[in-house]
Amino acid sequence: MHSNKNAVGDKVAVDIYPFIRRYEDGRIERFVRSSFVPASADPTASGGVATRNVVVDHATGVSARLFLPSARAGALVVSVEYRLAPEHPIPAAYDDAWAALRWVATTASLSDPWVSVHADPRRVFLAGDSVGGNIAYHTAVRAGRDDGSSVDVEGVIMVQPYLWGGKRLPAEEAWDGVAMFPPELVEKLWPFVTAGQAGNDDPRIDPPDEEIASLKCRRALVALAGKDIFRHRARRLAARMRDGAWKGSVTLVELEGEDHCFHLYRPQRATSHELMESIMQFINQPIRGISKI
Repeated sequence: MHSNKNAVGDKVAVDIYPFIRRYEDGRIERFVRSSFVPASADPTASGGVATRNVVVDHATGVSARLFLPSARAGALVVSVEYRLAPEHPIPAAYDDAWAALRWVATTASLSDPWVSVHADPRRVFLAGDSVGGNIAYHTAVRAGRDDGSSVDVEGVIMVQPYLWGGKRLPAEEAWDGVAMFPPELVEKLWPFVTAGQAGNDDPRIDPPDEEIASLKCRRALVALAGKDIFRHRARRLAARMRDGAWKGSVTLVELEGEDHCFHLYRPQRATSHELMESIMQFINQPIRGISKI
């Protein structure tokens, strides 16, 4: 358990408690951590999912964990252990996700036993929640712009994506005192993870219409939680994708009564199962002609 009290002489430079705190001496204190679970190629030892770790970028040492489930999703998952800010400011996380996608499309498609056997290069989906939803979107944008990448992205899945802007939306002005993120805390995040190089008007957290139109993936799923401070931006992005120049189809999933990343902390709740079912249905849709819904 972490204490709110600092040692004598500690001076806080940036305080984003209860998530992270940076001290003037450069020390970083993280309050939200996940316990490390070793990879296991034996699915019977880990709930029917075989896992193993791979290095996707030898220049940076960035790795990914591969998940090969026997469940209904029928998907080989490549989860990127991207470098974290503030030690590695943005765009490091974007670059690491791109390196992982390039690894899947080039090296792994030829030599990795799981990717070459179990992955379908015609059905590549980019997915993430929170900041990961933002990273998934930008990886899809980059894939569409890289003509020599040979990466054909079928869809992007953004679960409660981290999006903001230089000006608050009217619905973001008030905080009920219960939601996880008050607006004042959110406004500290982007300057912090970019090492002060960008503000909240950065197009990387407020995508412009012309960028959305440039997406070459065919489908998008946007999922939001009813109490999440980011829900307004997620709903707005889905509307802009649906009503703008982009030619893909959009699925919007709204989970009422839940807050940011609820599914990670309460995976057995009915709403968590509803979210997972929506994602499975989305990725298992048959490939067909482009249409807008």
